[in-house]
Amino acid sequence: MKKVLAALVVVAVSSFGSMAFAEGEAPVVKGNIEIYGAAKLSFDTIDTGASRGDTSLSKISSNSSRVGFKGVEALSDDLSAVYQLELGVNMDGTTTTVATSVTNTTTGAVGTTSVNSISLRNTYVGLKSKAMGMVILGTHDTPYKSATGQFDAFADSMGDYNAIIGNVNGAANFDLRPKDVIAYVSPSLGGVTITIFDVLTGSETAATGAKSTPTAYSASVAYAGGPLNIALAYETHKNGIATWDVMGTPVTGTKLGAGYTIGGTKIGLVYESLKDDAPNSLITRNAMYLAVSQKLGNETIKLAYGNAAKGEKANTDNGATMMVVGADHSFSKRTTAYVLYAAMNNNKAATYGLGQSGAGGAFVPAAGEDPSVISFGVNHSF
Repeated sequence: MKKVLAALVVVAVSSFGSMAFAEGEAPVVKGNIEIYGAAKLSFDTIDTGASRGDTSLSKISSNSSRVGFKGVEALSDDLSAVYQLELGVNMDGTTTTVATSVTNTTTGAVGTTSVNSISLRNTYVGLKSKAMGMVILGTHDTPYKSATGQFDAFADSMGDYNAIIGNVNGAANFDLRPKDVIAYVSPSLGGVTITIFDVLTGSETAATGAKSTPTAYSASVAYAGGPLNIALAYETHKNGIATWDVMGTPVTGTKLGAGYTIGGTKIGLVYESLKDDAPNSLITRNAMYLAVSQKLGNETIKLAYGNAAKGEKANTDNGATMMVVGADHSFSKRTTAYVLYAAMNNNKAATYGLGQSGAGGAFVPAAGEDPSVISFGVNHSF
């Protein structure tokens, strides 16, 4: 019955084609400062998959809503200063608590983390040369996180691919926006761009002379050439950059993504391999994600499938599969309404959830439970 209801809602949103709203004004610009943002909210009805207690809940989620200020100042014919201040805004009006699974070789405990109403997003200052590329300092998504985001058909929603990609059992350790970053972005050469990050967060907090300073490095190579886009990314953590590497052994991630667009059809594929140097680890695993979308006038029909294989730990089946189906309706270039149905099928020891990394939107179940959600949302950018 639940799946039938989801299909009916998809059809209902697809029928909005006769409705239209006028285009709004362009982003506000004062001098060389551009003011921009996005309001992204959804109404979610979740089936928790629990065998007892509350088996359903309804909530409003703010899915990475934001406001920002950015600009460029020309310093010479070749050199410019670039800057950006971007804040995440939890627009459902409350400070929520998101369940987070902390998984490593010794524990599978579940903790909680607060999601503040206002948070720092990509914020930096730097110099950009047309010939040499760009160097920035500040807080920013890692290249590993950014490289394949273009292939996520349900980004910033309860169907976000981060429920599996960059994630093991509800902990999205490879979906980072670290502070104290120094980054280099190359100019595009034949459609190829190289991005390299050095994360210095641990150096700021570590004791003088410490032998276990937290460190992280992240890099990507991306190709954009007409209908084809390809991205390869690598990242390594050590000594407590995130929750998985607290034991002192490095944890690395490698992923390859590809997308192809022909007419109104888009296809995206991502393959990821996570590796924990500690033996017999739950974290060492492979995952894949496939998404297909078809634009039909103002409507876009979307379908996605994700699979996370189980880790190395013997006799522990912590794999999972995810399925998402949905439809978008574009009222204008900046306003879209959508509906989606997402379901996670967890193996006996798995705690993969839904909506990971979206402020106020995440849900992580108990081991072996299979959560699902029907979500109706509106996104407006300015």
